[in-house]
Amino acid sequence: MNATQINDFLKKAAFIAGNSTCGYKIGCVGVVKDEGQKISPDAPKDPQFRRKDGFIYLKTWNETLKGEIFCQNGSCIRQTENLKGREFQKVCSIHAEANLIAKCAKYGIETSEMTIFLTNSPCYICAKTIIQAGIKKIYYISKHTDESGIEFLEKNGVKLDLLELNYS
Repeated sequence: MNATQINDFLKKAAFIAGNSTCGYKIGCVGVVKDEGQKISPDAPKDPQFRRKDGFIYLKTWNETLKGEIFCQNGSCIRQTENLKGREFQKVCSIHAEANLIAKCAKYGIETSEMTIFLTNSPCYICAKTIIQAGIKKIYYISKHTDESGIEFLEKNGVKLDLLELNYS
């Protein structure tokens, strides 16, 4: 993947972060080679799924799911209780990375050779999910308030690159 493609995927992640139904606007794009993968017929029905030029692309973001008990009445419990990065038990949305991996499982998309592009580095919990999914490469635009996810990913052989977006 060349620098222009990497920058374009990071731009896509930044753009779709606005779709987040959580106050924390995080976007994610997963890209994997399409080498004979037999995926679910439901995948093409997802507007965030693309199969193009020998690759599979899937875009996700932080999403508050129906029935979430902490995000009620339009308020964010993390903001009202001033919760910080390590207080995960009240994280109300499914994070963009976990959302991506869950959709890949649902659609039968292989993750072991996937590269992900994020607006924010993964938190510690998402780092565990990424490691178990076999994802080996992550590009991101900014650091999470808690950098333990970065350290954990690096200890497990996941390559991370913090990059600035080029808007030209």
